[in-house]
Amino acid sequence: MISRNEKFKIEALLRDFHLKPELRERFKKEPDKVMQEYGIDPKYWPLLKEGKLRTLYQMGIHQLLLYHLAHVLGIKRDEYVRRINSPEF
Repeated sequence: MISRNEKFKIEALLRDFHLKPELRERFKKEPDKVMQEYGIDPKYWPLLKEGKLRTLYQMGIHQLLLYHLAHVLGIKRDEYVRRINSPEF
């Protein structure tokens, strides 16, 4: 299970995607650097970069914040719904 502190860091990044357009663009180009700046444990980086929405949701990440991640990754609404409900993600 994910620690409260780690969950906070991931949710802070996803919240900031909504608030800071420049951060969204930086994440698209340098996701590892951005996640490092937020202090996110590297073991969670692939989940964020690959859009593993269901896995992140099951870890306790808020689904509205996950929608911000989907937007940054170019995942459309229908695909977001599929990923949030599919065990393969």
